[in-house]
Amino acid sequence: MLDHPFRKVEQALLKAGFVCVRTKGSHVVYRGAAGNVVVVPHHGTVKRGTLASILRQAGLTAAEFQDLIS
Repeated sequence: MLDHPFRKVEQALLKAGFVCVRTKGSHVVYRGAAGNVVVVPHHGTVKRGTLASILRQAGLTAAEFQDLIS
């Protein structure tokens, strides 16, 4: 898993059914249909470790994430 641009991460979350709830500072908060909350830093690039944490919060595997961004 490599670093990804914020727009790709956002695109994947929106495709997975997440909705943007709010923005606080440089972080965007998304909520899924199951009520799970995902916090994404709104930086140019989301680093590998941060992306792994985002995927855990979202309940997505790396393979599911790859399918969503392609």
